[in-house]
Amino acid sequence: MTIANGGYPDTGLGMPHHRRKRAGGQRGRRRLPAQEITDERADALARLGRLVASSNADLGARFDPVGERLALVDDPGETVDDARAVLIQLVLAAQHHRGGRVVLPINVSRTAEHLAAAHGARVQWTGTSPAALAKAAAAPGVVFAGDGAGGCILPGTGAPFDGAAALVGLLGHLAESSDSLSSLGARIPQNRVLQGEVATPWSVKGVVMRHIAESDGEHVLDTTADGLRIIEPDGSWALVLPDPAQAVTWVWAEGTSQEVSQRLLEKWTDRVLSAAG
Repeated sequence: MTIANGGYPDTGLGMPHHRRKRAGGQRGRRRLPAQEITDERADALARLGRLVASSNADLGARFDPVGERLALVDDPGETVDDARAVLIQLVLAAQHHRGGRVVLPINVSRTAEHLAAAHGARVQWTGTSPAALAKAAAAPGVVFAGDGAGGCILPGTGAPFDGAAALVGLLGHLAESSDSLSSLGARIPQNRVLQGEVATPWSVKGVVMRHIAESDGEHVLDTTADGLRIIEPDGSWALVLPDPAQAVTWVWAEGTSQEVSQRLLEKWTDRVLSAAG
């Protein structure tokens, strides 16, 4: 294994020598909430990117302090956002296993279904909690599970989220592939999932969800997993989910374009605000 030290807590780790792949790695200083990109994390990934580029590594990896979540930098040194990273891992796992089932939470882009189908796999949608993801991932036939926020489950590892196992699996799949991380990422469509939050007193959370469930319009309500997922006639969707631990309601939206996603997010955020009073 080749080690490159950039003079700060960024370290390059070698891929198997027969592929001449190398990876940079960095451990974070504090745990970050899921899907939150802080200035500290962005700065750390930028430093890691410079190390990857200067050392001609094939990718960089950064773990959170407890080793659960994995963040990636590609071969040119660009940060791979978590939403794109989970889709890259989906593609690699489906290619490696020649199909199978991939488990994702319902707030991940529906692009996942098209990518999985292209490689003979299918997506099983589940709730957004780590427990829901881990339970579904334990079923036979699952080849990969990820939460879209850096948390991955590799079937058979026995760990809910394991950043090191996820990295090892990624390196193994890349070693079998003729593609670089950046070339794989370039083939993933732009992420159009937007997220918002609305402060919601505990006392009105039930009222808010009833109001959303009874909203007029030509849409379909999906209540099979967390919260309420609203599916529009054109396939666009929004997810309204009360936070189980905070006085907050989360709203996600994905449309056929970034503009449609923004309008959809604003529409359902406004409805949550109206119901919350």
